[in-house]
Amino acid sequence: MIKLLGGVLIITTCGSLGLMVARGYRARIEQLRHLNAGLKMLETEIRYTATPLPLALIRVGNQLPGAIAHFFHTVAGVLKADAAAGALAAWERGLEDLRARGALEADDLEILRALGPMLGRSGVNDQVKNLEMTRQLLGQQQLAALEINNRQGRMWQTLGFLLGVTLVLLLY
Repeated sequence: MIKLLGGVLIITTCGSLGLMVARGYRARIEQLRHLNAGLKMLETEIRYTATPLPLALIRVGNQLPGAIAHFFHTVAGVLKADAAAGALAAWERGLEDLRARGALEADDLEILRALGPMLGRSGVNDQVKNLEMTRQLLGQQQLAALEINNRQGRMWQTLGFLLGVTLVLLLY
């Protein structure tokens, strides 16, 4: 009975680890989707309502979930606390926070990092063009992440349980 319970525990643990890795792939896709939506909202705030950047970032953050909302709120908070530091410093601080909290990869963050110097420094049309270009690049990253998830995510889900079964067979 103890061997059976131990075997089930091993299979469950390995399977759970595989599911956790696969969940990371899905989280990246979701965060890229939310980030793309957030940048579209920011573009709308800049283009049509001419909202000051800190307020626009707060409004966008209030409409998004999780790590992406925290990213926008962090940038807005740094801008409000230290306006002299500028949008670039606030954007960089938000990216550091997003790297720590989010599931985004280095390539995704580099695309966002390139947007930082453009925010708040140029005219409305230039900012909108930069936001559109960033959204397109993030859309490409999202498609690539979806493809990776289709291959790697399923593999990790299956691999976790198969590893558990293999360990049980080797041990007993």
